[in-house]
Amino acid sequence: MSGPLNVGFAGGMPPILGGGGLEIQMSHTAAALERRGHRVVRVECAPPDLRLDILHGFQAETWLDWAIPHWKRSRCPIVVSPVLTVRPGLEQRLMRFSRHLPFVNTSARQRAHVMSEASAVVVLTAHEREITLALGADPGKISMIGNGVARYEDDELEPPPHAPDPPFALMVGNVSERKQQRAVLAATTQLRFVVVGGFEGSEDERRHWDRTVEQAGATWLGEIDDPASVRALQRAATATVLYSRAEGLSLAALESLSVGTPIVVSEIPAHRELAGRFPGLVHIVGSAEAIGPALQAIAARPRPTPAPIPGWDDVAAELEAVYLRVLDA
Repeated sequence: MSGPLNVGFAGGMPPILGGGGLEIQMSHTAAALERRGHRVVRVECAPPDLRLDILHGFQAETWLDWAIPHWKRSRCPIVVSPVLTVRPGLEQRLMRFSRHLPFVNTSARQRAHVMSEASAVVVLTAHEREITLALGADPGKISMIGNGVARYEDDELEPPPHAPDPPFALMVGNVSERKQQRAVLAATTQLRFVVVGGFEGSEDERRHWDRTVEQAGATWLGEIDDPASVRALQRAATATVLYSRAEGLSLAALESLSVGTPIVVSEIPAHRELAGRFPGLVHIVGSAEAIGPALQAIAARPRPTPAPIPGWDDVAAELEAVYLRVLDA
C-alpha cells in the first residue's frame, strides 16, 4: 500500500485528567507521522465515517481487549505498543503466572489476547521484548523501536520562571511511589535538587511530599507545559536522576543524554540497556544513598559529549515501515 494512511491512536490519559511520558510519546509520534503526510486521530475523537488503515494502541491492551469483540466499523490491522512498566522480579513473575489463571480475566491475559490478535507488536527495549515473548507474542510480529527526542535550537531553550541557577541535580517525571523522588531527596544532601512533574497520590501523601521538599531545600516546579523549558533545565543540570522501580524507556533520560547531561539511574533492565549504549553518560546506583557520591563524581568531571539519540522523525519512519509491512502482508 502507498500513499497517506489514516492511523487511529488509542491509549493514554485524556489531557483533562493529566498524563505523563506515555502521552508525550504519543503526541510526538503523532506529530512526526503527520509530518510524513499521514493523518493521525485519537479514536475516541474521530468522526464515525472515517476509514482507518491502522489502529495503534499504546499501553491500551485492556481497552482493546474490551473493544475488539464490539468492533463493527473501520476494521483494520492492529499494532500494539505495550509500553510496559513492570518491576523486575516478583511483579514480572506474577504477570507471567497470572496469564494462565483459569476463569480470571487478568490484565496479563488481556495483554496476551490482544497481542495474539495484533498484526505487529512494537517494543521499546530488549527487556520489554522478553516480557512480550513470555506473554505469548509471536517473535515474528515484534519490532523494537525506541523513543526519540524533540530537536530545539539553542535560542529556544529558556529555563522556566523561578528555576534556580546551577549547580543542581534534576528529576523529571510525575511524582509517584514508582519513581521514588521522596527517597532520593531524603537520602541526598550533596547537591540541591530541582523537581519537575505533577503529583500522583493522596492528600496525605502530598503533605509528606511537600515536607520532604522543604526539608531537602529542593525546588519543585510542578508540571511545565513548555517542553523547551524542560530541555533548558536538562541542559543546565549537573545530572538527571531517575531512581524508578520500573521504567519502559524514559523520555527524561533520553532528553538529558541528548544534551550531554549524565544520568544517575536505578538498577533495572531498561537502565542497564542504556548503560550498555552510553557507558560514559549513564551511572547506575544500587541505593538512594549512593546517588549523592555519584553526583559528586559527575560534578568533578568534564561535561560529556551529547549522545546520538534519534529524533521523533526517525521513530516515525520506522513505525511507518511497520505499518506498511502489515498492510502489505
